[in-house]
Amino acid sequence: MLKLQSRGTAVRGTALAVGLLALTVAPAWAGPGSVGPTVSVSGASPFASCTVDDVSGQPGTNVPNSEVEPWIAASTVDRSGDGANDVIVGYQQDRWSNGGSRGIYASVLHQGTYQQVAIPGTSACVGGLKYPRATDPWVTFSPNGDAYYFTLSTSAGNLSAMLVNKSTDGGLNWSAPIVLIDEDDPENFNDKNSITADPFDSNFVYAIWDRSRFPSDKRYSHSLSGFPRSFRSDAFFSRTTDGGATWETPHAIFVPNANQFGIGHQIAVVRAGAHQGRLVDSFTLFHGSGANKKGQEVAVIVSDDHGATWTDPITVSKMIPGFISDPDDGTPLRTGDIIPDIGTGPNGELYLVWQEQTLAPSGSAIAFSSSLDGGQTWSTPRRINTRPDVQAFTPSVEALADGTIAVTHYDLRFNTPSPATLPTDYWFIHSHDGGATWTETRVTAQSFDHKLAPFARGLFLGDYAGLTARGSVFLTAYGITTATDPANINVTVLTP
Repeated sequence: MLKLQSRGTAVRGTALAVGLLALTVAPAWAGPGSVGPTVSVSGASPFASCTVDDVSGQPGTNVPNSEVEPWIAASTVDRSGDGANDVIVGYQQDRWSNGGSRGIYASVLHQGTYQQVAIPGTSACVGGLKYPRATDPWVTFSPNGDAYYFTLSTSAGNLSAMLVNKSTDGGLNWSAPIVLIDEDDPENFNDKNSITADPFDSNFVYAIWDRSRFPSDKRYSHSLSGFPRSFRSDAFFSRTTDGGATWETPHAIFVPNANQFGIGHQIAVVRAGAHQGRLVDSFTLFHGSGANKKGQEVAVIVSDDHGATWTDPITVSKMIPGFISDPDDGTPLRTGDIIPDIGTGPNGELYLVWQEQTLAPSGSAIAFSSSLDGGQTWSTPRRINTRPDVQAFTPSVEALADGTIAVTHYDLRFNTPSPATLPTDYWFIHSHDGGATWTETRVTAQSFDHKLAPFARGLFLGDYAGLTARGSVFLTAYGITTATDPANINVTVLTP
């Protein structure tokens, strides 16, 4: 069994991490934008010696040393005591082919180096003996520097639990988890969680996820991928009003009365203006399923009382997800196709990005829409990636205090005709005029081979990738592959 430690070993890339600390202190506005330094923040699997989860006895294929689906958060204070504001990257460790990973981990920037840190109690290999697997890592910072890590702890079967761990020292040490909900029920499944700390009040933190319902006599044969006729999903919500000491009983804030399914819930808090403090939850809303499928849309619901009450869904745009595959042989890629990402601007702006089939001949463009009135109305979506002829996917969006917007995404522009490999790259585009015009910079120094990624209903690097603001620059966390590593997490500094 893996011995629990509050701190793990330092991850490779120390010199680059020191450079990152220096670079994020002072602004450097120039030209089309600059990229670097880049740090590989994940290393060899800390679960190599763990036997308590009995990998050999579980269904599916486990991929050792694979790290996928990163989320990144940067604090505005220094709780770790190293003289620099704290950064935490969360990710899945050792991905399974049929759901989840052997556990979720964090890489914490401390004294110029990323330290691998276990999140205790969230899966069997880190002391959560009830939970064989974990997935959907999400991390957030309160304005006082407290950090919260939100995890879906699960199994290969029906078990689904939502757990929150807290750190008061910048992510170096974590509390035991608070279990918000724990179900082992074929009729319900909790999934696709996110967590958002209120930027104005450290007492408030908001947790949200979708809870699937199967209200028919054929419920036991239903599956997520098929969107069966009787499939529904409620938006489940819990919050703390006392800085994580207690959490409200989870409850539905959106309950479809028809055959509807929402996924990818993520709460943003309006930063300024007439709607300052408003909570805006963005998600994809499917109408109907199976033979009755009637389309889908990107939607939001809003709350002006810290999440006590919520509006009905507000349509941002109709959407057709851009599903991705290898152009040479049709191998599917599992990407952020049905997961929109939301960002906030300094003057009350809201930004949404997603994969949209209809905006490019490739079948998957990066769509961008903005709101200037707290999410009540939204601009007509438009394509912002520069190459409409190639598939673009898994976008993230964020903005700096000066209004600069950043969007990151993958695309396949350097793919070759060979079906043996799938060269893939990561890109940074930014705008200084509210999204009217964009400038592009390549993040990956060279293409990586997507064909080496773990296969989990498609070649899988994550349903999302992380992007955050840190002072005058952005930090992005994203997955790549190498010849010796099926998937690892890089963090790169992006300077507009």
